[in-house]
Amino acid sequence: MRWCLTLLALAFLALFLAAPLAAVLAEAFAKGWGAYLRALSTDDTWSSIRLTLLVAAISVPLNIAFGLAASWAIAKFDFGGKSLLISLIELPFSVSPVISGLIYVLLFGLQGLLGPWLLDHDFKVIFAVPGIVLATVFVTFPFVARELIPLMEEQGREEEEAALTLGASGLATFWRVTLPNVRWGLLYGVLLCNARAMGEFGAVSVVSGHIRGLTNTMPLHVEILYNEYDFVGAFAVASLLAVLALVTLVLKAVLEWWHRDELAAIGH
Repeated sequence: MRWCLTLLALAFLALFLAAPLAAVLAEAFAKGWGAYLRALSTDDTWSSIRLTLLVAAISVPLNIAFGLAASWAIAKFDFGGKSLLISLIELPFSVSPVISGLIYVLLFGLQGLLGPWLLDHDFKVIFAVPGIVLATVFVTFPFVARELIPLMEEQGREEEEAALTLGASGLATFWRVTLPNVRWGLLYGVLLCNARAMGEFGAVSVVSGHIRGLTNTMPLHVEILYNEYDFVGAFAVASLLAVLALVTLVLKAVLEWWHRDELAAIGH
């Protein structure tokens, strides 16, 4: 039975993970290395790569700050509205990314609630980088918080209370006691958040406007190239996204290995 279950799991991974990844790489290199490199060296492709990295570089630190603050408040303190805060954190998991993008359009679009004010002050949100960042932050902000909340709750409050009793300030207690205890969970959450930020499609598609060279992230650029029957270019960019995803998985595995090693050392 153990061998049957193992083979079944491997067959599932091969069918739904390895086979699609191999197909993407095969299509990307269908016309050789030269065509692959030319597809990645176009101005529009480089613009989409830069924008994807920029959005991730902005949204991930914002989610780190929010995730740490929210999880610290939920796990270490009792206050009214805690259940509501937890529900709001989990909201992006239950709302379609397309709906979230549409909400931003209704708020910040030219015909939206804040659109006329933004137009008068010459500040563009929709079909610009700020709108893409907002949409990305919304769909990714649960990852860090949901990784840290159960970890902090399991650790309890004893160490923080002891530090406060010994005269440490709240900020010093956070930096010297709370944060070191959750650093591995924080790194896991950051990796997951970064992977989702780079691969987000639905919400970003609604607010970006699909302006080539300006508001197209890598997933949006893949769609445009595929619709234009530039299959080599589309799969080349898709292969780059796949490589970034694999790098994320490798980093996560390395962090887990380090974590197990540290726990074993503590146990001895």
